[in-house]
Amino acid sequence: MGIVKRRIGLEQEFFLVDEMGHLSDRADEFLQGCHSMAQAQGLNPNYFVPEFVKSMVKINTHPAYTTT
Repeated sequence: MGIVKRRIGLEQEFFLVDEMGHLSDRADEFLQGCHSMAQAQGLNPNYFVPEFVKSMVKINTHPAYTTT
């Protein structure tokens, strides 16, 4: 029987709000900006992920194989 390799990651979900504190449906626009900034800095833009609700975005981390 082989050893199972496990990994761990972090996922953060955020609601976007406008200046008045109301939910904003501009997640697509926000994510485009995140992707552009990540690419400009040589980072992976695929960690910025849309949600099914247009007022939410998700940020994932790269999976790690140890807790350190």
